[in-house]
Amino acid sequence: MQAKASFANLMQVAHTLDVVCIVNADRSVREALTDAVFSAGYVPEPFESADGFLKSGRRSIASCVIADMQSSVMSGLELFHHLVASGGAIPTVLLTDHSGDHVSRVLQDGLQFLSKPFERGELLACVRSQITNRNYSP
Repeated sequence: MQAKASFANLMQVAHTLDVVCIVNADRSVREALTDAVFSAGYVPEPFESADGFLKSGRRSIASCVIADMQSSVMSGLELFHHLVASGGAIPTVLLTDHSGDHVSRVLQDGLQFLSKPFERGELLACVRSQITNRNYSP
């Protein structure tokens, strides 16, 4: 009987955890982001590409997406716009190597961005902010 109660409690907790999907082609960066997200109490879901994320069916449970703007196939910004166009916008944090036009477009979209390199605390603050404001609609 105690095992059933423990399993029920675990399932109840699992449904209250926020899932953060990480889209980054660089394995070492993806692993570092996964570790940071996990250490902050979120459930990380890493993906090598935007296409892999979109095909996974996991976007329905995602509380936030962390995506690289410099992806060779579909950038983080393109991924966000694709999600918006399909009626499934997800709060998104974009990682960028550059400032300028990219940053201006991100700010216009109301998204959060981090310029590389960034501190772990900065990343987690952006994720927390996006999850807190998840009712955002572009």
